[in-house]
Amino acid sequence: MGQQAGVVLLYVLGMALAVAEVFIPGVVIGLIGLGLIVTSIYLGFGLSAALGWTLTAVTLAAIPVYAVFWVKVLNRMFAMNATQKGYTSAQTELKSLVGQEGVALTPLRPVGMALIGGKKVDVVSESEVIDRDTRIKVIEVESNRVVVRTVRS
Repeated sequence: MGQQAGVVLLYVLGMALAVAEVFIPGVVIGLIGLGLIVTSIYLGFGLSAALGWTLTAVTLAAIPVYAVFWVKVLNRMFAMNATQKGYTSAQTELKSLVGQEGVALTPLRPVGMALIGGKKVDVVSESEVIDRDTRIKVIEVESNRVVVRTVRS
Protein backbone atom coordinates (compact mmCIF):
# COMPACT_ATOMS: atom_id res chain seq x y z
CA MET A 1 0.00 0.00 0.00
CA GLY A 2 2.96 2.33 0.55
CA GLN A 3 3.92 2.33 -3.15
CA GLN A 4 0.39 3.18 -4.22
CA ALA A 5 0.30 6.08 -1.75
CA GLY A 6 3.59 7.33 -3.20
CA VAL A 7 2.19 7.18 -6.75
CA VAL A 8 -0.95 9.05 -5.66
CA LEU A 9 1.20 11.65 -3.86
CA LEU A 10 3.29 12.08 -7.03
CA TYR A 11 0.07 12.52 -9.01
CA VAL A 12 -1.32 15.12 -6.58
CA LEU A 13 1.98 17.04 -6.72
CA GLY A 14 1.81 17.01 -10.53
CA MET A 15 -1.76 18.34 -10.48
CA ALA A 16 -0.76 21.05 -7.98
CA LEU A 17 2.08 22.17 -10.26
CA ALA A 18 -0.28 22.21 -13.26
CA VAL A 19 -2.65 24.49 -11.35
CA ALA A 20 0.26 26.67 -10.18
CA GLU A 21 1.16 27.17 -13.85
CA VAL A 22 -1.95 29.31 -14.23
CA PHE A 23 -0.68 31.81 -11.66
CA ILE A 24 3.07 31.70 -12.30
CA PRO A 25 4.29 32.85 -15.72
CA GLY A 26 6.47 30.47 -17.67
CA VAL A 27 6.13 26.95 -18.92
CA VAL A 28 8.60 25.03 -16.77
CA ILE A 29 6.33 24.45 -13.77
CA GLY A 30 3.51 23.24 -15.99
CA LEU A 31 5.81 20.87 -17.88
CA ILE A 32 7.18 19.46 -14.63
CA GLY A 33 3.61 18.97 -13.40
CA LEU A 34 2.63 17.25 -16.64
CA GLY A 35 5.70 15.03 -16.37
CA LEU A 36 4.79 14.04 -12.81
CA ILE A 37 1.21 13.26 -13.84
CA VAL A 38 2.31 11.06 -16.77
CA THR A 39 4.95 9.35 -14.62
CA SER A 40 2.46 8.64 -11.84
CA ILE A 41 -0.02 7.16 -14.32
CA TYR A 42 2.74 4.97 -15.79
CA LEU A 43 3.84 3.83 -12.32
CA GLY A 44 0.19 3.32 -11.33
CA PHE A 45 -0.32 0.87 -14.20
CA GLY A 46 2.87 -0.90 -13.07
CA LEU A 47 1.40 -1.42 -9.62
CA SER A 48 -2.18 -2.24 -10.63
CA ALA A 49 -4.42 -1.71 -13.62
CA ALA A 50 -7.14 -0.29 -11.37
CA LEU A 51 -4.83 2.44 -10.03
CA GLY A 52 -3.57 3.31 -13.52
CA TRP A 53 -7.08 3.57 -14.95
CA THR A 54 -8.28 5.57 -11.96
CA LEU A 55 -5.50 8.12 -12.38
CA THR A 56 -6.18 8.25 -16.14
CA ALA A 57 -9.90 8.82 -15.57
CA VAL A 58 -9.24 11.57 -13.02
CA THR A 59 -6.84 13.23 -15.46
CA LEU A 60 -9.33 13.10 -18.34
CA ALA A 61 -12.07 14.50 -16.10
CA ALA A 62 -9.75 17.26 -14.84
CA ILE A 63 -8.77 18.53 -18.30
CA PRO A 64 -12.03 20.41 -19.06
CA VAL A 65 -12.23 21.67 -15.47
CA TYR A 66 -8.64 22.91 -15.70
CA ALA A 67 -9.34 24.56 -19.07
CA VAL A 68 -12.40 26.43 -17.76
CA PHE A 69 -10.49 27.45 -14.64
CA TRP A 70 -7.55 28.66 -16.73
CA VAL A 71 -9.78 30.76 -19.02
CA LYS A 72 -11.71 32.30 -16.11
CA VAL A 73 -8.56 33.20 -14.20
CA LEU A 74 -6.92 34.71 -17.27
CA ASN A 75 -10.06 36.69 -18.10
CA ARG A 76 -10.19 38.04 -14.60
CA MET A 77 -6.48 38.90 -14.59
CA PHE A 78 -6.05 40.40 -18.06
CA ALA A 79 -9.34 41.27 -19.75
CA MET A 80 -11.19 44.53 -19.25
CA ASN A 81 -14.80 44.02 -18.42
CA ALA A 82 -17.03 46.20 -20.61
CA THR A 83 -19.10 47.16 -17.58
CA GLN A 84 -16.19 48.59 -15.62
CA LYS A 85 -16.63 52.16 -14.52
CA GLY A 86 -14.89 54.56 -16.84
CA TYR A 87 -14.89 52.23 -19.85
CA THR A 88 -15.64 54.04 -23.09
CA SER A 89 -15.35 52.99 -26.67
CA ALA A 90 -13.22 55.26 -28.84
CA GLN A 91 -15.33 54.33 -31.87
CA THR A 92 -18.51 55.53 -30.17
CA GLU A 93 -16.84 58.86 -29.40
CA LEU A 94 -15.66 59.27 -32.98
CA LYS A 95 -19.04 58.34 -34.49
CA SER A 96 -20.58 61.27 -32.61
CA LEU A 97 -18.35 63.65 -34.59
CA VAL A 98 -20.24 63.09 -37.86
CA GLY A 99 -21.83 66.39 -38.94
CA GLN A 100 -19.76 68.52 -36.54
CA GLU A 101 -17.62 71.37 -37.78
CA GLY A 102 -14.13 72.32 -36.72
CA VAL A 103 -10.88 73.89 -37.85
CA ALA A 104 -7.83 72.29 -39.48
CA LEU A 105 -4.90 72.68 -37.09
CA THR A 106 -2.39 71.48 -39.69
CA PRO A 107 -2.51 71.28 -43.47
CA LEU A 108 -4.48 68.18 -44.46
CA ARG A 109 -2.52 66.51 -47.30
CA PRO A 110 -4.71 64.43 -46.91
CA VAL A 111 -3.92 63.51 -43.27
CA GLY A 112 -3.54 65.97 -40.42
CA MET A 113 -4.97 67.28 -37.17
CA ALA A 114 -8.18 69.22 -36.60
CA LEU A 115 -9.93 70.78 -33.64
CA ILE A 116 -13.49 69.44 -33.51
CA GLY A 117 -15.76 69.96 -30.53
CA GLY A 118 -12.85 71.23 -28.47
CA LYS A 119 -10.75 68.08 -29.06
CA LYS A 120 -7.75 67.43 -31.26
CA VAL A 121 -8.61 64.67 -33.73
CA ASP A 122 -6.57 62.91 -36.43
CA VAL A 123 -8.48 63.46 -39.66
CA VAL A 124 -8.30 62.66 -43.37
CA SER A 125 -9.54 65.04 -46.05
CA GLU A 126 -12.08 63.61 -48.48
CA SER A 127 -10.06 64.29 -51.62
CA GLU A 128 -8.45 67.69 -51.51
CA VAL A 129 -5.56 69.37 -49.77
CA ILE A 130 -6.98 71.58 -47.01
CA ASP A 131 -4.95 74.48 -45.65
CA ARG A 132 -4.37 75.16 -41.97
CA ASP A 133 -7.07 77.25 -40.19
CA THR A 134 -9.70 76.22 -42.78
CA ARG A 135 -13.21 75.40 -41.50
CA ILE A 136 -13.97 71.72 -41.98
CA LYS A 137 -16.91 69.39 -41.43
CA VAL A 138 -16.85 65.68 -40.50
CA ILE A 139 -18.67 63.76 -43.21
CA GLU A 140 -17.86 60.17 -42.29
CA VAL A 141 -16.28 57.98 -39.60
CA GLU A 142 -15.02 54.53 -40.56
CA SER A 143 -13.60 52.64 -37.58
CA ASN A 144 -11.09 55.22 -36.28
CA ARG A 145 -10.74 57.10 -39.61
CA VAL A 146 -12.42 60.54 -39.50
CA VAL A 147 -13.10 61.94 -42.99
CA VAL A 148 -13.58 65.70 -43.41
CA ARG A 149 -14.23 68.24 -46.18
CA THR A 150 -13.97 72.00 -46.42
CA VAL A 151 -17.02 73.97 -45.29
CA ARG A 152 -18.12 76.11 -48.24
CA SER A 153 -19.38 79.59 -47.33
